[in-house]
Amino acid sequence: MRKMRISFIGAAGIPNRYGGFESFLEHCAPDLATRVEAVTVTCERRLYQEEATTYRGVHRRFISVPANGGASMFHDLVAFLAVFSRSTHIVALGVSGGFWFPAFRLMCALSGKKLLVNIDGVEWRRLKFSRVKRLVLRVLDAAAQLSAHHIIYDNSALREFVMRGCLSKAIEIPYAGDHVARTDGTRESGSALTICRIEPENNVDMLIDGAMRSRLRRYTIVGNWANSAYGRSLRETWGAEPRLQLLDPIYDQRRLAQLRETCEYYLHGHSVGGTNPSLVEMLFYDCDILSFDCPFNRSTAGEAVRYFANAHALAALIDGGPAGPHASLSRLRDRYTRANIAKAYLRALER
Repeated sequence: MRKMRISFIGAAGIPNRYGGFESFLEHCAPDLATRVEAVTVTCERRLYQEEATTYRGVHRRFISVPANGGASMFHDLVAFLAVFSRSTHIVALGVSGGFWFPAFRLMCALSGKKLLVNIDGVEWRRLKFSRVKRLVLRVLDAAAQLSAHHIIYDNSALREFVMRGCLSKAIEIPYAGDHVARTDGTRESGSALTICRIEPENNVDMLIDGAMRSRLRRYTIVGNWANSAYGRSLRETWGAEPRLQLLDPIYDQRRLAQLRETCEYYLHGHSVGGTNPSLVEMLFYDCDILSFDCPFNRSTAGEAVRYFANAHALAALIDGGPAGPHASLSRLRDRYTRANIAKAYLRALER
């Protein structure tokens, strides 16, 4: 067992109550905790009614400042200070705290600790943010990359967004997907599923448009409809459509497994930033995956899924019938395992 005390900051916490980083922590941090002296994850207090200090061998440290939105910059500062004394390695998930990173790096240098950052999915390109906020995020991203001892990116298509002078300290580590639950559900012909945050860069409007042009009998979308004007508008426009089932977020793994096992198609619209955990997780099921065509999704799934560029192309793929599993699927499943991801993080921490 390595004599490391690793802390992850910047995420909403574990178990998953939000998205990609939280999914990674829920399923990989416990594996990592079996290989090192201690693993700590900071958690946003308001998201958890229970405040157990451990989760499957991982220490939880509760932070009152929100982990997302405008307050995330201050969340990262409070989280860093909360775990600093008990850590040998601190991994920041995301670049929201980039303003503080030069100070973080100095504190780590003076005390012999290591600072790492996972740069997430090019936040400064997300259309949900204003132009000014995207500019701020780009500056924070640069500060985080320059200050960190090592940079982690989760998708090969993200490498071009690593600063040229930082490439030597960057390493690619994807998400895991082998944690998904499996059931004995029967696949329902003419059904489709999407699980995502309801945001413009996930092309939910395009997915609905394409699905409604096709032969699909039922299309279920699970997401945070109430969290944005975009989501509320889509739900108001399409909520009465009998072929659509628009569900709020589901975190129960058995319920998610039932939805995934029974769909004939999985429609994936993610377009900005690296590896999307929902796509990786769906690779461990046997439905036909139809994905928006962008470098990030092609890097994640290769030839194991089929791609579309617009609603008309999506409808045509659906109406053409499902495709059988691609030969590369087994290799992809071997790549996206919790054990492999934990080992990759250890190699990054030991560099």
